[in-house]
Amino acid sequence: MNNRPLNGMTIEELQINRKTALVFTWMLTIMLLILLAMGIYTSVAKGFSTLMAIPFALSPIAILNFKRIKEINEELKVRGVQ
Repeated sequence: MNNRPLNGMTIEELQINRKTALVFTWMLTIMLLILLAMGIYTSVAKGFSTLMAIPFALSPIAILNFKRIKEINEELKVRGVQ
């Protein structure tokens, strides 16, 4: 994703960034949930596994991406596009 300031991007760039960020962030979120479920299953079946730490360690990435999507939506709203 582009790290330029949002007010320096065109409307088209913002819309493309929003769509791309939404797709990849939801894919990441789903994969983290699957990994969490696998870690829980493994912990129940074989005892505690360090796999449980991975979804928690990677979840801030999804949180930051959702925050960025919210900022893009607010910028588009300021410009009168939605």
